Amino acid sequence: MAKVFIKYNPYKLETLILIDDNKVAENSILNVGSKRLQEWVEQLPVFLQEECNEENFELTFVGTLMDFEDIQEAVKKASETGIQIDPIHLPIKEVAHMEFAIEEVFNEIINGPIEELKTKDLQDAFNKALNDEFEITVVATMSAGKSTLINSLLQRKIMPSSQEACTATISRIKDTDDEEFFAIAYDDQGNKITSVTDVQLESMAKLNADETVSTICLEGNIPFTSSDEMSLVLIDTPGPNNSRDESHLKTTFKNLDESSKALVLYILNATQLGVNDDSKLLDAVANSMKVGGKQSKDRYLFVVNKLDQFRKGDDNVEVSLAKVRKYLADRGIHEPNLFPTAALSALDIRGLLNNPSDIDEDLEDEILMTARKLNRNNQLHLEKYATLTPSIKRKLQELYNQVDDGDIGNLSTALIHSGIPAVEETIKLYVEKYARTAKIKNVVDTFQKKLESSKAFEVTKNLIAESTERHEQIKNQIKQIKEKLNSGEEAEQFKKKIDALDVLPQVKKESKKLLNEQQQSIDEFLTGTINEEFTHAEADTFINNLTNYSKQANAKLSAGLEKIINEQLVETAMKLLNEYKDKIVKLIDGMNREDLIFEPFELIAAEIDLNSERNRIIDTATFTERVKVGTETYRNPEREGFFGKLKFWKKKELTRDVYEEIEKIKAQVIADEFVTLLEEHTRKLVKETENEAKEKMKLLKFDYHRKFEQVDQILRDKLNELGIYTADAESIQQLIQESKEKLAWLERIEQKVNNIIEIEEVVYS
Repeated sequence: MAKVFIKYNPYKLETLILIDDNKVAENSILNVGSKRLQEWVEQLPVFLQEECNEENFELTFVGTLMDFEDIQEAVKKASETGIQIDPIHLPIKEVAHMEFAIEEVFNEIINGPIEELKTKDLQDAFNKALNDEFEITVVATMSAGKSTLINSLLQRKIMPSSQEACTATISRIKDTDDEEFFAIAYDDQGNKITSVTDVQLESMAKLNADETVSTICLEGNIPFTSSDEMSLVLIDTPGPNNSRDESHLKTTFKNLDESSKALVLYILNATQLGVNDDSKLLDAVANSMKVGGKQSKDRYLFVVNKLDQFRKGDDNVEVSLAKVRKYLADRGIHEPNLFPTAALSALDIRGLLNNPSDIDEDLEDEILMTARKLNRNNQLHLEKYATLTPSIKRKLQELYNQVDDGDIGNLSTALIHSGIPAVEETIKLYVEKYARTAKIKNVVDTFQKKLESSKAFEVTKNLIAESTERHEQIKNQIKQIKEKLNSGEEAEQFKKKIDALDVLPQVKKESKKLLNEQQQSIDEFLTGTINEEFTHAEADTFINNLTNYSKQANAKLSAGLEKIINEQLVETAMKLLNEYKDKIVKLIDGMNREDLIFEPFELIAAEIDLNSERNRIIDTATFTERVKVGTETYRNPEREGFFGKLKFWKKKELTRDVYEEIEKIKAQVIADEFVTLLEEHTRKLVKETENEAKEKMKLLKFDYHRKFEQVDQILRDKLNELGIYTADAESIQQLIQESKEKLAWLERIEQKVNNIIEIEEVVYS
């Protein structure tokens, strides 16, 4: 049996793997580099088997409990293939400890002796990182119970759900821990229409019904989490066929894209699987889940709602969930995270638990009956079917044990059985595992860059002060650097380099690929219908299907084009920063580098940190033909009159086919018109994208020119300050002493910052 040791730091993304106390080789498949554990953990058992040519292992894991649970899941699956791994966990201090250490260091920095570390930029970066929003996109087709699910998470009726088909706005619900909700409504141009304090169901329904309202931003309490940990934002998106404009659908597709880190709650109605309007959304989900390993799968929670409507003996939860799995597998989504729920039941139960005085007697009777049903019917203990980690299972079981009193009408146990607490705990775990660890790393990176720059400056001051014999040489070097920095010729050359950068050729190239993909998708959709002929009613249905499909196709295209622009702008920004870096580095061209005590770029490196910047239808033709539309009854003329009555063997009444002239519409004509209009629309969209790229490129260059001017001035100021230290030591003794004290302080703080993301084992007494 091979002994395996794994130490994983989720903040620094560092992994140490030892086998029988020996490090794995550089070219080993187990040398995972700086990948997140969730990107390789599913392959770990097979990697170990290939590396050691064994099937039995003892594995010691040093890391967070959340990451260890992913190890356990991989181990469990491996046992089914004959690979046996015995996992042991050595826990480390968890996320909350790190966040406390960060706040402690930040307070020390802003109260410290280094003025440049007290800048608004640094404080804004710190506050943004600590209070960063984390988005949860809620996606559903019509009648899946999306609004009810959101209400159950908010523990109040605030999102209109009685006429869900009318939910055509997009709502952003931000957690602020305030009990009263506040809302601002915007039109499709982002202009404020109105604001509402103490938002209630009626006011939300009114805003949602207003056709001028495109987006509603709400702030209030999302009870299952705290805004101190992470500011959650629930994004309630309209159904695929129900948006007032394509920008709503574009938001959905953007958040489904593999480049997004947003958590997605995809709500399914177990009784209405296979509706056409979610096929394109599920295609996007499937494509996203293929990239990025376990994290990509973790960020999709498939909520199967309305299972409390099942009747004992008539319906079967397990059979329904099996159908859901097959439905998703047929669309390329395998091993989904399924969460069966009874959202309305959970909402009602919480209403009775939290505000019993607001519940009338009739509703109370219904809620109590629902609670008895959930408690009594073992099949409706929905939490047992959910895709849960061992820690969440333990947490829910402990909670159940605390509230269970054997009463079949117990509201608290019924709430657990509704499946909603399982969804809430899973959301919290995802946020802690991915978002909060990334947040900690971002804050620490910001500190480290600023501290390194300040430290380099203080070190340079001391070196200059101590190099008395070279003061004249250093003065001359500073003078030459300043002259080059202020040179109009140098500035003009730099400006030409910047102006030469252009994103448009690459945007056009990438846009063409997306357009080809869209055309292929439309062709596939129309396959099999071109030779059909429709009545008016059938044509209307066909046109509606085309319209809904094109809405989604255009929204996906628009999201893709926006992604292309953003990627190209990021790439251009990196080029701008590198060009500026080259400009600063070249300030010392012609000088003997061995004679230099400092390099200008070191003094302003933190101001242009590359990593932090990176993180910045229809007209139709008709024809007529005779078609059978039914039958009518009429008297047989051979039975008419006196003699006719004698022909008793003849039927008194006959039937005959009835014909009328009706219009028929060829599918080919509709399709041709549709494709023409769609091509016109997409051409316009691509042109708008190109214009947007030009405009954003212009703004980007303007912003960076301004930024570079500011950094130039920072460098001038620092060069001037360094010049002071070329005076004789006696006259600047006080300054030298202050610099040494600052340097000692910086070294101490730097060590503290570095220690924040060093993982530390927990020792139990």
